Amino acid sequence: MGTLLDKPVTEKHTASFEQDGLKFAASSMQGWRVEMEDQHTITLSIPELTDHALVAVFDGHGGMHAAQYAASNILATLVECDEFKQYCKSKQIGLLENAMTSCFMHLDVKLRQSSEVSSGDRSGCTALAAVITPTHITVASSGDSRVVLGTGSTVVAMSQDHKPDNPLEKRRIERAGGCVSMKRVDGDLAVSRALGDFQYKERSDLKESEQKVSPEPEVRSHVRMRADLVLILACDGIWDVMNNNDALEVFKQCAAEGESNLGLCCEELLDQCLFKGSRDNMSVVAVAFPGLQINEGGGGVLARRAAREQEETRKQEERNQSNLPQPSYNAGFQQARNGGH
Repeated sequence: MGTLLDKPVTEKHTASFEQDGLKFAASSMQGWRVEMEDQHTITLSIPELTDHALVAVFDGHGGMHAAQYAASNILATLVECDEFKQYCKSKQIGLLENAMTSCFMHLDVKLRQSSEVSSGDRSGCTALAAVITPTHITVASSGDSRVVLGTGSTVVAMSQDHKPDNPLEKRRIERAGGCVSMKRVDGDLAVSRALGDFQYKERSDLKESEQKVSPEPEVRSHVRMRADLVLILACDGIWDVMNNNDALEVFKQCAAEGESNLGLCCEELLDQCLFKGSRDNMSVVAVAFPGLQINEGGGGVLARRAAREQEETRKQEERNQSNLPQPSYNAGFQQARNGGH
């Protein structure tokens, strides 16, 4: 995990948008880590296909360059792919899936050619990207960040975590001359697929997809339905302390309590993860579909924060009156309970 701060940085960077009946939002928090290595991007309308949106999350490790480069270049890389140009003409979802695979592979090649990598940068990043079309949601994932989709009462896993001790991943690592020790590639890297990390991609006799660490994504598509509620893309700082259903329930509960601002729902997810003990950077991008019904009568996230603050004030007064010791949890957790502001 590396060095941690004495208290978490709870300031959030949040943005919300609406397009074609969909809501988009993102929020990120540095948390306990010394640096913020996550990046994300939201493109409401892909220039070549204005009714298509692209969202992505990149969880960096070993530095910030790989994640920053990926976030800045994924859109341009996607639209350059031959498969994407073919998809623009035919709208065949298989071509979009192939385009997203090619995008990740080409993005890794371009990252290797960047001046920072030539100068010795050894950073890497997990990568998640989703294209939302009028008819489908197509997701590409490399690494242990995760995408989940709430559809009616069902939670659909749109990705799987690429961990070195997964049987298929371990087999590739060993065939490339590496080993899995302490659930890490060569005892060091905790993910088996990522962009960058070129120190694990040095075998000139192997394809990029055959290296110890592969940039090749797994791609899955979902046919859009009226029952679709919310798509959640998040780094492992979320999944360290929540399962798929936990994360979805945060958004469903916020909507049931009257919250119409998707950005505040994202912030509530980060606050809950911090309070549950996440020690990593945290980033989430969410897309809400018309099926996510908002209860107009509730107070939403701000009401939750006010209630938490009132409860904390009450407990503090009780401690003061009883001369009880102060709580042992870090003050950063108190701040998170009140919204991180």
